Amino acid sequence: MGQEIKEIRIGRGPPLELRVLNDPGPVSIRKILGPGLLLAALGVGMGETFMWPRLVIVFGPEVRWIATIGLIIQVFVTMEIARWTYFTGESIFVAGKRIHPIIMWYFYIVAIMVYIWPGHVTTGSGALGLLIGWNWVPIGIASVIAIAAVLILSPYQVYKTVKTLLLIAISIMIAVSLAVALLVGTPTMWGEALYGTVAFGYWTDAMSTKTWLPRIIGAMAFIGPSGMQQMWYTLWAREEGSGMGAYMPKITGLIFGKEEKWTDRAYIFDTNVDEEIEKWKRWRKLNIYDAWISLGLLTFITTLFFTVLSMAAAEMSPEAMAAILKGSTLPAISAIAKAFTAINPVLYPLWFIVMFLIGWKMSFGVFDAFARGQADMTFHLFKGAQKFSMRKWYYIWVLVVTIVGIATILLGSAKGPVFLLDVLAFLSPLIMGSYCLLLLYVNLKLVPKRIRMSWISTLVLAGGACFYLVSLFYCTFVVGAIPK
Repeated sequence: MGQEIKEIRIGRGPPLELRVLNDPGPVSIRKILGPGLLLAALGVGMGETFMWPRLVIVFGPEVRWIATIGLIIQVFVTMEIARWTYFTGESIFVAGKRIHPIIMWYFYIVAIMVYIWPGHVTTGSGALGLLIGWNWVPIGIASVIAIAAVLILSPYQVYKTVKTLLLIAISIMIAVSLAVALLVGTPTMWGEALYGTVAFGYWTDAMSTKTWLPRIIGAMAFIGPSGMQQMWYTLWAREEGSGMGAYMPKITGLIFGKEEKWTDRAYIFDTNVDEEIEKWKRWRKLNIYDAWISLGLLTFITTLFFTVLSMAAAEMSPEAMAAILKGSTLPAISAIAKAFTAINPVLYPLWFIVMFLIGWKMSFGVFDAFARGQADMTFHLFKGAQKFSMRKWYYIWVLVVTIVGIATILLGSAKGPVFLLDVLAFLSPLIMGSYCLLLLYVNLKLVPKRIRMSWISTLVLAGGACFYLVSLFYCTFVVGAIPK
C-alpha cells in the first residue's frame, strides 16, 4: 500500500498536503541575494529618480526622513509578506482567498485598473526620444514589443530571465548614478542628503497644502516597491524555491520551455517538529537579510545618489531648477542633462540613456509580475480556469498587457504619459494599506502560533495600514486633492 497523504485545512479552499520542509542549507551571501534584489530592481524607478529629488529641491533635504519611514515599512512588509509563501508555497493572493474570495477579487480588479497602463516605459521612451530627436511613440511601441518578446523567448524558467535582466539594469543604473553624483555633487550636498535621512519630524506649512500633501503621501508610497509590487514578491519567492515553494511548479518559456503541471494543491510542514522549525529559522534569516540588504540598502543608496544629482543640477542650472519645481518630467530630464554637460559632455547622452533604461526595466518587471499575478488569481478564481495551465494564463496576460500598452501609446493622452505615474502614486497608499491589513490577519490567524510574526512586525504593519489609509482618506476628503 502507498504511504497515506496527510492533509490539513486552513481557512477556505483545498486542503494543504503535509510534507518535509526543504532545507536551505547554510546561510551564505549568494543565498541572501534572493528575490529582494529583483524587487529592488523593479521598485527603484520614478519615485527614487524624480519624485523624491523634486521634493528635496522644493522643501530641502530634511524632507528625506519621510522616505526613510516609508522604506522601513516596505522592508517589514517584504519580511512578512513572504511568510505565508515560505510556509505553504502559495501566493499572498491565495492566502486572501482562503479568508474570503472577495479579497482576491479586490486585488484582481485593482491590478487591472492600475498596472495595465505602460506609464514607466512611455516616460523612458520620451527621454530617449529627446536624445535622438524622434517621436516617443514608435520608441514606446518598440519597447513594449521587446518586453513581450523577451518573456516569450525565455529559454526555460521565465523568472531567471527576468531576474538576470533586471539585475543587469539596476547594476548599470547604480554604477552610472554613483559616478555622476561623485562628479557633480559637493561634500556639502552629500552631507545634507545624508542628514535629511534622519531629520525626523521636519515639516513646513507648505507641505500640508492641497498641492503638495498628496504628492508627499504618494512619494512615501513610491519609495522602493509600490502598490502591488510587494505582493508579487511572493510569486518570485515561490519561483526561487523558497521554503515550501520548492514543491511548486514553475512558469516556463512559451517556445523553449517545457510546460510543468499546475494544480490548486499546496504544501505545509509540521510546525510541531523541532527539526522543521530549525530549517524554518534559516529560511527566515534568508528572507530578513534579503529584505534589509537586497531591497532596503539598494533602494536607500540609489535614492541618495539621485537626490545629490538633482541638488547639483538645480544649483548649476536655473532651467533645471524651474523644470524640477514645475514637475515636468521630460523637460526636467533634458534640463538636468544640459546642466551636467558643463562637467563632462559625455554626461548629456548618458543621462537620457539611463532614464530610458529605468523606464524600460520598470515596465519589463511590471509586465512579468502583473501577468504572473493575474494568472495566479485567474487560475484560482474562475471555475474551469484550471483547464488551462498557469503558463498559458501567464502568456494570455502578457498578450493583454502588450496590446493595451500599444493601444495606450497610439491613442496618447492630452495630459501625457506621466499622468499615469501620478495616478499610480496616488492609488498606491490604498493598495498598500489594504495588503498591510491582509498580512496582519494572515500572519496572526492563519499561520500556526509557533511561526507567527513578532510584535514588532505587528506594530509596523498596523502603523503602515493606518498611515496609508488615513492619509489617503485625508488627502481625498479633507484636503480635497486628487490627481488632475
